[in-house]
Amino acid sequence: MKKLLVIAKSLGGGGSEVALIEFLNHLDESKYDVTLLLLDKDTEYKYRLKKKLKIKYIEFDNKIYHSLASMYTLPGKIIKKLKLNKYFLIYNLLAKHSKTQELSHYDIAIDFYGYGAFTTAFLALNVNADKKAFWLHDKQMPWITNVERYFNDYDKIFGVSKAIKNTFDSMYPKYKKSQVSFIM
Repeated sequence: MKKLLVIAKSLGGGGSEVALIEFLNHLDESKYDVTLLLLDKDTEYKYRLKKKLKIKYIEFDNKIYHSLASMYTLPGKIIKKLKLNKYFLIYNLLAKHSKTQELSHYDIAIDFYGYGAFTTAFLALNVNADKKAFWLHDKQMPWITNVERYFNDYDKIFGVSKAIKNTFDSMYPKYKKSQVSFIM
């Protein structure tokens, strides 16, 4: 059985969270031992999960660090929208001040959120896994520059549509053949 870690923003609020839940619900329990690692404790859609799985949370040394990482707070949104991590390595600092309860080695680790946010950096810097991947959910991706420094830490980048794959390929042609896949 493969140990799979899936990291995401939360279980509440939007389309990527609904897609996350559907993804988790369709995983074969006989093949994967799944741990879900969340940045925020919003569990609005948790009732939609059809499977029991381990849910853990990223913890920070203090609330200020969490507010800089969270997409539910103004500082976290500003860092992402203004692409500040591209210039100041804020996510690296936050990764040093974050931890989780009992994370072990994983066969596969996936950043399902993948919107150029802290979760991509956290998985790249703090998770021990044989294979790492992240998802791209949106064709408009000005935020991606926040995490481009972590691309080489990933084995695979998945686009949920051909349009997303084409946009990414035009922005980062060096990864076109080796890493980016289109999935449906």
